[in-house]
Amino acid sequence: MKTNIILATFCGLISTALTAAPAAPSEPPTNLSSVTITVSSQPRQTFAGLGASCFGGGDYMQLTPERRAELNDLVWRQARFNTMRIWLHLKKYAPAPDQRRFKDAFPDTDATLVRDAQAAGVKHLVLGPSAIPGYLMDRLPRKGQDGNGQSVEPYPKSDQFDEHAAIIADFIRDLREQDHIAVEATGIQNEPNDPNDCVFTPEDVVRSVKLLRAALDSRGLQQVKIIAPESVGCNAPAVAQADALKADEAAWKALGGIALHDYDGGATERWTDTPAGAGKDCWMTEFCLGGPEEPGDFFRASAEAAAFLSDMNHRVNYWIHFIGYLSNDPNDNGTRLIAFYNGSVAGNAWIKVFEPYCYLQQLGQTFDAGAVFRQSISSLENEMTWARDSKPRLVAAAARNPDGSWSIGISDFTSDAFPQHFWYPGKPAQSFAVTVKVEELAKAGELRFEVRRSGPQIKNSRQEPATMSNGQLTITINPLELVTLRSTSP
Repeated sequence: MKTNIILATFCGLISTALTAAPAAPSEPPTNLSSVTITVSSQPRQTFAGLGASCFGGGDYMQLTPERRAELNDLVWRQARFNTMRIWLHLKKYAPAPDQRRFKDAFPDTDATLVRDAQAAGVKHLVLGPSAIPGYLMDRLPRKGQDGNGQSVEPYPKSDQFDEHAAIIADFIRDLREQDHIAVEATGIQNEPNDPNDCVFTPEDVVRSVKLLRAALDSRGLQQVKIIAPESVGCNAPAVAQADALKADEAAWKALGGIALHDYDGGATERWTDTPAGAGKDCWMTEFCLGGPEEPGDFFRASAEAAAFLSDMNHRVNYWIHFIGYLSNDPNDNGTRLIAFYNGSVAGNAWIKVFEPYCYLQQLGQTFDAGAVFRQSISSLENEMTWARDSKPRLVAAAARNPDGSWSIGISDFTSDAFPQHFWYPGKPAQSFAVTVKVEELAKAGELRFEVRRSGPQIKNSRQEPATMSNGQLTITINPLELVTLRSTSP
């Protein structure tokens, strides 16, 4: 089928590629250093799955049914994504007080896009409210420590939080009643510390969570979880918002999960320790490296893998790339895993599959939904945290899958050629001999692991298998590579 031709071009996944001779490393090992990754025996979070946002149903519906099926096959089946983030544009849905325009905000084409994804494997839907209507906002001098330093920022009007909650709850009700689509969770506001939309103080976040819980319950939507705050990264404003939620008993009870974006630092132990201990999910609902992108950008792909593995090593349950597939935009393809062209573009030229897709596909095929992660500690950079101002050279995470197999992912985020003004410049190129020690397998004898590798010259390529002896194996990884290992028996 055509999908296999596309994958042969971009990710090397057709059967002939799987049986071909192992590909050579992307570059000869240089400046080789020894690192030990120790995987503790204490089970931590259960992985719910990978995901992506999808919207733009109008462009999607201009594709032939066969091409739409290929998009869904690539993301939801072959990469094993199971979570979709859909969007509520509040200005379209509630352009004026007491108005609700459901089909303006969620046309039938968007409903078809969601249903097609569900048919292909999507199990979890989460709503991202954005774009607050002007009648709900004030422009006020900066309040407290939650803003980005501007002298004037937009804030929600103090007497409009009930209406803001009602808009979100009404949309979720309309989505269920008119399109028979049920969301599992909803945010309160996309990036509520970003002055480009609307800034919420920590107190605002607490108030919004409590009012939204009441609004959902009153509409018979008790099963819908609330996740918050979905700030731009694990920075000071986000920590202040999360701490305020934890400190308010009613808000904490109303909250289904703590949520974050990865742009200004990924999850940390401090961020996830309290919600994990309280039985609440940890969500990373958005990551990408926006701007122009063309296939072959392994810097973006390596950053994607490193951010994912860091978050998995810090108790994140759900991990969502910003956009799965959307029509081509040469100025912003970095937000997408796959870009497509509308109209009658012939052959395979209608689609671009970017390198971050291939790395995430490899990770999705390594870590199953339901995998239980353990904490991995590195002799090089300890917890390997994807932080705002410090990106680890080597990131690893390990988990046991529901079938009893073990999975390990390792990303080398180093290079001598990071582009100028790159989002997340890493450290100079360095190859590593990585020894992985899994405490729980110390008496397991020999275990065989399937090895896959992605890098500047190979994409999700099957390598020679590796053998772990009594919980220990050593493997080499080179700059910008992702190496994954999965045991072939429990």
